[in-house]
Amino acid sequence: MEEKYTKEDIQDYSSRIHKLMQDLDLSIGIGGLSRTCNVPQSKIRYWEQKGYIHCQKGDKNTSHRYPYSSIIKVELIKSFLNSGYTLAKAAEKAEVFDKTGSLLHRIAKQRFNCIDMIDDRPAIDMGSLKDDPEKHVYFVDYDGDLEAQIIKKN
Repeated sequence: MEEKYTKEDIQDYSSRIHKLMQDLDLSIGIGGLSRTCNVPQSKIRYWEQKGYIHCQKGDKNTSHRYPYSSIIKVELIKSFLNSGYTLAKAAEKAEVFDKTGSLLHRIAKQRFNCIDMIDDRPAIDMGSLKDDPEKHVYFVDYDGDLEAQIIKKN
């Protein structure tokens, strides 16, 4: 039997998720980056020394943390290296990812408004349209298929 949630349950859950999204630290340590990408830590350190990837600057006594988007950048560099590019050229080609790599994180942090129910289906409110603040962009879950909808909010 499908469990029904009250409007208050959804609002409570939504406000908790909204706070989590604002505070979310999407970063990974060098060990995790190395394991995930199957690249030795020494290579990651070398690429960092060369300026091809960047860690998040913190206290000098803390371990290096890399933005989660570094996983994609490291994988791109590896892919270009495997295609025969030099390290410098592979890093240059992967640089375009730095301009867009954190896009998903920025979307989650800046545009996530709340979780709602539309037609008894879970939906994510991604905020209002720039030119029409009463209309919001929603992604409604229809049994695993996401449908984008523009919905006027009261």
